Amino acid sequence: MRRPFLLLAGAALVSCAAPAASPPAPPAAPAMVADERQAIVTVLDDWHDAARRADLERYFGHLAEDAVFLGTDATERWTKAAFLAYAKPHFDRGKAWAFRATRREIVVDASGAIAWFDEDLETEGLGPARGSGVLARRGGAWKILQYNLTITVPNDRFALVKEAAGPATVLEAKESDPAARVGWLSGAWVGVSDGGERVEETWMVPVGGKMVGSGRSSKDDKLVFFELLRIEARDGKLVYVAHPLGKPPTEFVEVAGTTAERITFENRAHDWPKRVIYQRTAEGVAVTVEGDPAQPRDAWTMKPAVVSRRAFPAPAR
Repeated sequence: MRRPFLLLAGAALVSCAAPAASPPAPPAAPAMVADERQAIVTVLDDWHDAARRADLERYFGHLAEDAVFLGTDATERWTKAAFLAYAKPHFDRGKAWAFRATRREIVVDASGAIAWFDEDLETEGLGPARGSGVLARRGGAWKILQYNLTITVPNDRFALVKEAAGPATVLEAKESDPAARVGWLSGAWVGVSDGGERVEETWMVPVGGKMVGSGRSSKDDKLVFFELLRIEARDGKLVYVAHPLGKPPTEFVEVAGTTAERITFENRAHDWPKRVIYQRTAEGVAVTVEGDPAQPRDAWTMKPAVVSRRAFPAPAR
C-alpha cells in the first residue's frame, strides 16, 4: 500500500519541479506594428542617404556590431569591421554609392524586436538591384543585422548574364596600347539618328594600336547604309578610317581638344562630313557627324547593346 503512495508523491514532486511553459507572445497591436515599420523606413532611408553623402559615421552607426553585409560578388561576405575597411577609402574620397528604394516591404515579428524586409533599388552604378535583410532592436533602436545586395536579372536575359558571369572570355585592351584611350568605345551600340534611322556600331577592343569596327543604318527593317571602320594610332594621333558602302577609305585625323570622354576626327578637304565626334555619356556614346555651318548635321546617342546568339529553326520547305 505504501508503494503507490510513494509513486504518486514522486510524480507530484516532479510536476512541481518542472518549469511552467511560457505563454505565447501576444500579437503586436496594429498601431505598434505601424509605428515600428515607420521607424525601420526611417533607418533604411537614412542609411542610404548617409552613403550618398559619404557620411561614414552615420552609415556604420546603423549597423549592429555583429552585422553582416553580403555584396554582389560571391566573395563579398563582410563583417562590420571588414565592410568598414572596404568602404572607408570610398567615403574618404567623398563619393560612396547612391541607392534609392523604389519599393519596400517590411514585416515586424509579433514580439516587436525583430523585422525583415526586401526593397527594389535604383542605383547609379549597378542598374536595377534588390536589397533584403534583417533588423533587430538593440538598445531601444533598430539596427541592421544583415543586408544582402543583389542584381536583378530579367528571365529573358538570364542566358546572356550567365554567359558573361561564367566561362566567357573578357576582351580588354592593354593599358600600353596606343589606342587604349578610346577603349570605352569597344562593344556593341545602338541608337536612333535625327532622321529616324536605327544606327548600330560594333567595335573590337584595341590591339596593336588599331580598333576594327563596323556600322549600319536601317529603317523599317531595311538596310539603308553600312560601312567598315577602324581607328588606328599614327605619329601620336588617332586616325578614323571609314569605308562607306565598301568604297575606298576616307580618313579623319584627331584634332586638339581630345579628352578622356570626347574625341573629334576631322578632314576639312572632304565634302561631307568634315568632322566625326564621339563623346562618352552617362547613357552611352553620343555621335555627331557634321560639316561646315551651312551643311547638314546629324547626331544620335547610342546605348550599350548585348548581342544574342539565339538560333531560330529554318523555315519549312
